[in-house]
Amino acid sequence: HLRLWVGDEDLAKSRPAPWPLAQSGTVDLFQPVVWGTDQRGRWVGITLMFIAGVIGAIPRMGKTFLLRLLLLIAALDIRAELHTYDLKGTGDLDAVGDRVAHRHRAGEEAADIEYAIADLRELREEMRRRAKVIRSLPRDMCPESKVTTELASKRSLGLHPIVIGVDECQVWFEHDKHGAEFEEICVDLVKRGPATGMVLLLATQRPDKDSIPKAISANASARWCLKVMGQVENDMVLGTGAYKRGVRATLFAWAEKGVCYFLGEGADARIVRAALVDAVLADSIALRARVLRERAGRLAGHAAGEQPEAEPAVSYDLLADLLAAVPDSTPKVWNEVAVAALAELRPGVYGEWAPEQLTLALKPYGVRTGQVWGSTEGGKSANRRGIKRADLLKAVAERDSGAAAA
Repeated sequence: HLRLWVGDEDLAKSRPAPWPLAQSGTVDLFQPVVWGTDQRGRWVGITLMFIAGVIGAIPRMGKTFLLRLLLLIAALDIRAELHTYDLKGTGDLDAVGDRVAHRHRAGEEAADIEYAIADLRELREEMRRRAKVIRSLPRDMCPESKVTTELASKRSLGLHPIVIGVDECQVWFEHDKHGAEFEEICVDLVKRGPATGMVLLLATQRPDKDSIPKAISANASARWCLKVMGQVENDMVLGTGAYKRGVRATLFAWAEKGVCYFLGEGADARIVRAALVDAVLADSIALRARVLRERAGRLAGHAAGEQPEAEPAVSYDLLADLLAAVPDSTPKVWNEVAVAALAELRPGVYGEWAPEQLTLALKPYGVRTGQVWGSTEGGKSANRRGIKRADLLKAVAERDSGAAAA
């Protein structure tokens, strides 16, 4: 049968419906929770568990409001542990961060970056712990090898939801010292985190290959794209070919704040306007979430006034360590061999490194990996990804000459 719907009011100009959770209610993150309305005024839901999400837009279009809304949803599930990072530093996430979050930071100064990288290292270890717990559970308790709402409620297992929200994520990935490590851990969280109950939400006002690494954008299962200026930015958020298929966030008007193309929940891209939750209302909702957690004995970390234990400072020089670990007589070396040598030199620093991480870590120094010839332990010649000693020496010379000039 034919269904015909005729709209007589522009979505951006219509009166926004009050968010159903604004004044009361709690959330189960394993179930869909409404966050916005479509062009027909119907509520649209999002199931935050088992996803990784990307939010992209030009400045002042509602990107941060949307990220904060998703974090407020997480806050209303008292089991959820929040890690919130406002790299713009304006305090837009403080309502959630200060009242509820286990870890929270606003800013991009050196101390903020060190705080964040230490937290991400802990989160990666937590993901590994969770994978072992899930693997050890009886099949009748965990038939799909992933966290369920029942398992998340068993405090003894420690499989509660963990939601990480990062605004202006490009600050992390472009950091000269820790950028490669931020990228490597976030890629791991995007790929393996959802099954273990860990959700990563990344927002940026400059969606490109540097602000959202390809390995992340390609694996994000939920995407929100508010107004962007070009096809490249559009497809970085909504996926390759979206623009050619007619899914174009470039067509949104400047006045359409909070309006986005949403791709997720197993449906094709659709236009949705996020619920309007301003700073005052956000603070009220976060306070309600805090009270619920206090009553349940689930307030911890930053929101409870606790600070993470300081990591012992580990000082190392990757280029110098590579030159020390790889013999002078070796002009070319495979990544896998170099990583093994580094792990033997400094187990505490490089013990967990994979060959791919070495590639990422060398990028800031201008050292590119490529196919190089080498010999296996059996003496057979093979062509694998690796590095040249001459490139390392050149990078050290350029770095040292630059430091001397400064």
